[in-house]
Amino acid sequence: MGFQCRQFYIKDDQCAMKVSTDSLLFGSYVPVAGVKRALDMGTGSGLLALMLAQRAAQAYIDGFDADAAAIAQARQNVLTSPWPERIQLEQQCVSAWQSPQPYDLIVCNPPYFANHLASAQDARALARQGEVAPSAWLKCAARSLCDTGTFYWVLPTHQAEQWQALAEAEGFYLGNELRVQTTVKKKPKLVVQGWQLSAPQNIVREALVIHAEDGSYSEAYRRLTGEFYLAGQNF
Repeated sequence: MGFQCRQFYIKDDQCAMKVSTDSLLFGSYVPVAGVKRALDMGTGSGLLALMLAQRAAQAYIDGFDADAAAIAQARQNVLTSPWPERIQLEQQCVSAWQSPQPYDLIVCNPPYFANHLASAQDARALARQGEVAPSAWLKCAARSLCDTGTFYWVLPTHQAEQWQALAEAEGFYLGNELRVQTTVKKKPKLVVQGWQLSAPQNIVREALVIHAEDGSYSEAYRRLTGEFYLAGQNF
C-alpha cells in the first residue's frame, strides 16, 4: 500500500496509521516560512517530515517514532525521496527524546484516541492510543522548541479542550487555530492548533470545509493541498 504525491511516494503497509486526508491537510497547512530546523514527533511513515522537506527548502527535519517497523519504512520513504540528506529519523519514545539543538517548528499528529474504542490490531492500537500520557507529548515539545518557535498538532474537536488545558499547563500559548468541517452542514471534526512560548497579540482563527455539496473536494481544500496531490488523483 502507498500514496503517490507529486514529488515523493509514501509506502505505509508497515505502519499502523495510514496516509489520510487529515494528515495531508495538516502537513499542507502548517506555516513553514523561515523554518530551519523542524521536528516530527511520532513520524509514522514519515509523511509529515517529507511534506515539510518539500515545502521548506532550507529546513533540516528530524523525526522519531517508537515503532521499529514504522521507522524502518519511513527511512525507506526518505531514501527514495528528493531530500534524504535533510531528514533524519530515529526509533525513540517521546518520553526519552532529546535534541542538542532546539527546533523552530514542531509538528505532531498524536495518538489522540486514548481511552477510545480498542483496535483489533495491537500496532494500530499503539499508534492510536499511545503508550504514554498526553502530557508527555507536551513536555517533549516544551523542552525541544526554541523560544520563538511554534508547535502544531491536529486533534479531533472532542479532545481539543483536554489537550489545550495540558498545553497551557506546560506554558504554551495558543496562537493559531483551524477548525475543519467534512461538509458545510456538519460540525467541525478536527482542529489544527499552533502553540508558542510567549503570548500572541491576537489568536488567528480560521475554518476549512473539505468537501463540497456534491461530495468532491472543495476549492479551498484543493488550493491548500495542491502541492501534494497528483493532477487528477483523488480530485
